[in-house]
Amino acid sequence: MIRSTVLLALLIGIIAFVAVLVSNGFADILRGVAAIGWGLVVVVLIRLLALTCAGVAWGLTLGHKASRPFALYVGLRLIREAINSLLPAVQVGGDIIGGRLLAQFGVPAGLAGASILVDLLLQTATQGLFAVTGLMALWLAFGDTPVVREIGGGLILAVPAVGGFFLTQRLGLFALVDRGMGMIQRFLPGLVPERPLDLQAGLRAIYAAHGRIAGACIVHSIGWSCGILEIWLALDRMGQPVSFAEALVLESLGQAVRSAAFAVPGALGIQEGGFILLGGLFGLTPTTALSLSLVKRLPDLAIGLPGLAAWQMIEFRRIKLPPLLRRGGA
Repeated sequence: MIRSTVLLALLIGIIAFVAVLVSNGFADILRGVAAIGWGLVVVVLIRLLALTCAGVAWGLTLGHKASRPFALYVGLRLIREAINSLLPAVQVGGDIIGGRLLAQFGVPAGLAGASILVDLLLQTATQGLFAVTGLMALWLAFGDTPVVREIGGGLILAVPAVGGFFLTQRLGLFALVDRGMGMIQRFLPGLVPERPLDLQAGLRAIYAAHGRIAGACIVHSIGWSCGILEIWLALDRMGQPVSFAEALVLESLGQAVRSAAFAVPGALGIQEGGFILLGGLFGLTPTTALSLSLVKRLPDLAIGLPGLAAWQMIEFRRIKLPPLLRRGGA
């Protein structure tokens, strides 16, 4: 049932994606992308920097409790992003696999799973703050308009979800997962791991390091900000320069739109519609907005395809980590 729903969402997304490109002149859109030239390489490098920040932030949450190098977290973070961006799965499938891969590299399964839960929460919370910053920039530019109020209302709707996710982690609800698995193991041996994951103990250990949590939030925020440079550079090279504040609005709220469409693989069609609407506020034509959206998707392929290849190597060939990675500590 879930797979059918995801595939249906993917099909609808592909149809919307193709329709919006064709209806706005695909050749003109591609010319806009080509106008960026060498800047496309820089855009990919900027995205790589952003994902490196995300990997470092993930590693910070575990620190000495796992004694793994930041390089491992960065590599696995690239794999998480590749799966979320390129495969027909909801945009948390890569995170689940990332936790399992981390456990394969020697981190206790409960701690690895807890680190994913915390990382997702911090990533979402810092993205929310980033979106609020973009909304404030939009308000300063246009005042209290219906568009600003509607976007603000959408962001407010996300607050209970983020707060609820935090409370489930802090109130011990994940201990019920271990109890449930214990009952399943008792009546259906072999269906679940014999040892409990002990997710709640992992969560307590991670949240006890307040300094590392704060550090992870700062690094995540830096990573989100990297996208502003992608927008600014791409539009400048296309001959449609925008200010830093305008690039902030386009990136922060564009990312919010993409995250809200988590049920659609890759947010196909949704991201494009978001850029058309947001770009129109700053005088960008639909063609330019769609060129920008394709530029934003280029790093998904340039980084994602090697990420998928690395995942397959780990899964099927059981490649061992180099000694340097085994010795290092986060």
